[in-house]
Amino acid sequence: MRKSLWARLELPLATTKENIWLALTLPELTEQYMYNCQLHCKWELGSDALWREFQEDGSFITHVSGTLLDYQPYSLLRFKINHQRDGLNGQTSELRFILSPSQKGVLLTVEQGDFSTFPQAEEIYAECVSGWNYVQEKLIATCLSVK
Repeated sequence: MRKSLWARLELPLATTKENIWLALTLPELTEQYMYNCQLHCKWELGSDALWREFQEDGSFITHVSGTLLDYQPYSLLRFKINHQRDGLNGQTSELRFILSPSQKGVLLTVEQGDFSTFPQAEEIYAECVSGWNYVQEKLIATCLSVK
């Protein structure tokens, strides 16, 4: 039996679930923390979710594509993420944003996985953990700055 490999962040935030939701769903806010990428989605189950970087010439480059699996405003977002990197074509992971009450305000939990069936599973998992750790401070700052 393989060990489950899920990257996970737990961020207690002194703000409202509405502010966090905006930070997770508005393209101009996702761009502030997600590697300069705007999240574009119609917010209908099964619709495309595209993390796109705006270029100086007015065009976009899509860096990550996926599908919206679950949309429960102010509580849960789930995506299927398509991995396009060499050797990973056809592999998918699930990305979850879970909002729940906490003593400080709202606990934002970010989970991505399960990478256990991927080629080089441990390496891909470690890269994902590193990536979420990298955006963590900007994600927190964006959630706390929404008015």
